[in-house]
Amino acid sequence: MMRRMMMVVAMAVPVMSAMACDLKVESAWIREAPSNATSLAGYAVLSNAGSKGLSVVSASSAAFGRIEMHETLMANGIAMMRALDKLEIAAGGKVEFVPGGKHFMLINPRPGLRSGDAVAIKFKDSSGCESTIQFQVSAAAAAATDTMDHSKMDHSAMHH
Repeated sequence: MMRRMMMVVAMAVPVMSAMACDLKVESAWIREAPSNATSLAGYAVLSNAGSKGLSVVSASSAAFGRIEMHETLMANGIAMMRALDKLEIAAGGKVEFVPGGKHFMLINPRPGLRSGDAVAIKFKDSSGCESTIQFQVSAAAAAATDTMDHSKMDHSAMHH
């Protein structure tokens, strides 16, 4: 009986690890900044390919000390950032991280990230599913679309 149970568990493990995450990430890029920048901004389109809503609960990378999800809000004509603890994406829905809106705050980057470099960022959803996505460092995309320079901002006083 015990042998049969172990066989069933052993057969289930490869199936569970082969399950694909419903989170999909496209158009992923990081705005190139001066080499002394203490934070960078990342952008992408996150979508949910599943039939149930999902929550993105974290992002991490060996290239950064910490990654936070932020959104930029306007209050009385002043742009303010707010950290997001998690990001809800409806079934079949998508959320765009774009300059001047939601963005990834990439804190304490490793030295030497330049245009053309690829950086792996791992996303985790509330079910524990993890997806690793390659973000491209780009100066051209930044110059064309970014309206907020994060390289000179001090995010240490943000309240989370």
